[in-house]
Amino acid sequence: MKRASTLGAASAFALLLLADVAAAEGPRVVVVDDGARVRREGPDLDRAITRGHALGGGDRAIELAALRGEVIALQVILEAGDAPLDGVTVDIAPPRAPIRVDRFVESYVEITARSRNDRQAGESLGWTPSSRPPDEDVLGAVPDALVPVERAPSWLPYPLRIQPRSRGAIWIDVEVPTSTPPGRVTTEIVIAHAGGALSRLPVVLDVASAELPYRATSFLAFYDVKNLVERIGALEPAEEQLFQLLHRHHVDALGSIRSEADLERLRPALTGAWYTKEHGYEGPGEGVPQAAVTLGAYGTLGDPHPDKLRAIEAIVPKIPEAVEDVFLYAIDEQCESPRGPTWRSLLARSPVQKRLRVAHSCGEDPRHQNVDLVLQPSQTFQQDAARGARDRGRDVWVYNGRLPHSGPLMLDAPATSLLVDAWIAATRPTGRWFLWETTFWNDGNRGGRGPIDPFVVAETFHNDDGDSALGDGVLVYPGKQTRRFTHHSAGFDGVFPSIRLKLLRRGIQDAGYLALARSAHPAEADAITARLLPRALDEVDLDEATPFPTDAAAYTAAREALRALLPEGGRLDPRQTAVVLDAGRAARQTSRCPMFRGKNGLLVAIATLLVVAAPLAGWLVGRARRRAS
Repeated sequence: MKRASTLGAASAFALLLLADVAAAEGPRVVVVDDGARVRREGPDLDRAITRGHALGGGDRAIELAALRGEVIALQVILEAGDAPLDGVTVDIAPPRAPIRVDRFVESYVEITARSRNDRQAGESLGWTPSSRPPDEDVLGAVPDALVPVERAPSWLPYPLRIQPRSRGAIWIDVEVPTSTPPGRVTTEIVIAHAGGALSRLPVVLDVASAELPYRATSFLAFYDVKNLVERIGALEPAEEQLFQLLHRHHVDALGSIRSEADLERLRPALTGAWYTKEHGYEGPGEGVPQAAVTLGAYGTLGDPHPDKLRAIEAIVPKIPEAVEDVFLYAIDEQCESPRGPTWRSLLARSPVQKRLRVAHSCGEDPRHQNVDLVLQPSQTFQQDAARGARDRGRDVWVYNGRLPHSGPLMLDAPATSLLVDAWIAATRPTGRWFLWETTFWNDGNRGGRGPIDPFVVAETFHNDDGDSALGDGVLVYPGKQTRRFTHHSAGFDGVFPSIRLKLLRRGIQDAGYLALARSAHPAEADAITARLLPRALDEVDLDEATPFPTDAAAYTAAREALRALLPEGGRLDPRQTAVVLDAGRAARQTSRCPMFRGKNGLLVAIATLLVVAAPLAGWLVGRARRRAS
């Protein structure tokens, strides 16, 4: 997002600014990139500056860089001194058309206890004890929900009100459409409060000639129709807006179809019509249809039956051909269930079997599962086993995340968690990456504690295995809250994004950078990713610390290194993007784990499997099932 050459100067300037302002005990304004998560109080702002996240301020221009088709983001952090700040506004002068700017108020939620398992110290659904993120990085008031300034309610007002020695923040998205001509664009950010002007910050945006591919890696995010209806009060227009919001972030909302009525309701998403100007959409991926859709998510179609098969045979031929993956989600995390194989057997004689795949989620070896598609937790995903299953005509996708293997969805995990998942997906053969929920506002598992106000309550998930998880399943926030939580409603018939969703977008966009760079300089691009992500997924031991960076500065540096490799005017269509990234994954696969290759390597692998893998797999599967219980 910013030029590497400007980072040192911007950080040095921000440090000087800090010294001057601290002495005066007055307010300060610091602009940071999208990778810094700055809490309402505490040392985060100073850390963001010293770690290179500060972009500058004062008379020094904030220098940004973007590809055509990219959305870049920054945060304006305002800290009050001894006196409160009232009526704080953050405006950005309209840049050259067609560039668009959106501003959001950052909403904070108090974290007083961590994601955990009450029966096993130091462990949670998001990490093992050896990879548990430190408390000092997450306890306190953490920002996540982002409310557009135009819709800011009285309980999260804009203009901002900031208490003494506290902070407020405005998130800014700068969208550079593909129609934007290359060149330098100048504008400025103007910050003021009730007492007058605070700062005017010049901004220079360098638009490159290369075009960012849309959806370079595929992430599917499930949502629950019932949650939308119960919380917001109606399905429409909230469902369409949810699809559009996720699409804008290069993510597909995973719709679940159980009837022809469901199909007709979701048809505009499956054809891409929801992502056109006729439906009020302007942004990344205009007109691009959904990549996937499921029938009966989480096993809601129940056991196979000829009557259900006839209904499916009426639905599947009507699903638009543009949808690449159509799958029947037979059952969730019950590997021993016969439901998936039985559905597969029933469909084997059906005319729709070529279009419809049978799937289930399970952490066991996918080569020995009698379904077409296995959704595997990241901590049990084995790259060689996945390749073996694909060689047999089946497929394997990753879902969710857990440290130290990949980034989790939790709010008290590193802010980079979903960002790194996109980098992992771009460099490892993960298939599509499935996120189990985005609207989990009702904590409805067995052992759950019922509906919560996600703007106030950080613990969103509980089960009867003793797990508590913060922010798990909540990637968007309700724009309207009916019934119990009307005091925290913004009156908007839709959903608001989270900072975590923004960082997932950043990672998916980075995958587009990688594809463009590999198309011109494959060896150099692969060397950059190898340094950034030396190990992930099954390359990581269960009892080790997280081996990849948890601070966004490392990913920013890698992105800048890839930028230097981009071909002038570079552009890749979806097929080319997939081919280039697949070539990188294949090259990496052939070079990894040499001790497990060849004749001696095979003996080592067999011994390891007998001694370690079987009991370890059983333990991991048991832990993976906790989320569904």
